[in-house]
Amino acid sequence: MIKLLNASFTRLRKNKLFWLLTLFSIGLAIFMVYAMYNDMKNYGDIIKLEQLIFNYSTSIAIPISIFISLFLGVEYSDGAIRNKISIGHKRTNIYLSNLIIILLVSLFSYILFMLVIFLLGMPIFGTITLPISKFIILMSCIFVTIITYSSIFTFLAMIISNKTITAIVSIMLAFGMMITAITCMNILYTPKTIQEAKMVDGETKMEEVPNPKYPSEKKKKVCQTLLNINPTGQMFQIADNSISNIKKLPLYSLGIIVIFTASGIMLFKKKELK
Repeated sequence: MIKLLNASFTRLRKNKLFWLLTLFSIGLAIFMVYAMYNDMKNYGDIIKLEQLIFNYSTSIAIPISIFISLFLGVEYSDGAIRNKISIGHKRTNIYLSNLIIILLVSLFSYILFMLVIFLLGMPIFGTITLPISKFIILMSCIFVTIITYSSIFTFLAMIISNKTITAIVSIMLAFGMMITAITCMNILYTPKTIQEAKMVDGETKMEEVPNPKYPSEKKKKVCQTLLNINPTGQMFQIADNSISNIKKLPLYSLGIIVIFTASGIMLFKKKELK
């Protein structure tokens, strides 16, 4: 395992994709600070430093999926996995070493983004407004969810031999999780009443009436469960600070990590390599 990790770190240092991801994290942080500064200056918006940090978590699955699919996809295309097996490395160790590298890179990219936000944002927007204890809990949930993304996309990259197909499936899944999360959030945030224009004595008046699209309790429970299971749904709840029981989220994430990692190792052991 140690030899596999050392080889992966050596490859990582020379990998252009890794440095592109690093530059992307830094560049995105700079852009977000600049954009929010303009909104604060031009429109008087109140910007919370922690919100800049949390907002990126809702879309981080996309750059992670691209990196993982291309970084690990090359291992099949250039025969690296076959060579590792031929010289005596166990398939379980190969899978786990790749997963460890991926989750470290994924966490590093987010932590780097966060550090740039702190360095540039604190002089402009001030310190975080949340209690430190709550901020640490939310950040811990984000880190666990990023590990969940790593386990899901590593599973796809190790099971699908074709790099192009892996990239397409991974990116589509990342967008699919985002769309599902947004849809569920919109349903849960549907107001009970809406404003309706009515004519009273020749005058138009606005009255509040029951919203016919307001979801039933059963539908709300289904949407909430989907949000909790969906890693991107977890990120949206963290960013929106709308978590009723935050202790549940890491449990859902842990379940996903165990299922995808165990399934990935099992399937990779049986996979025929050309």
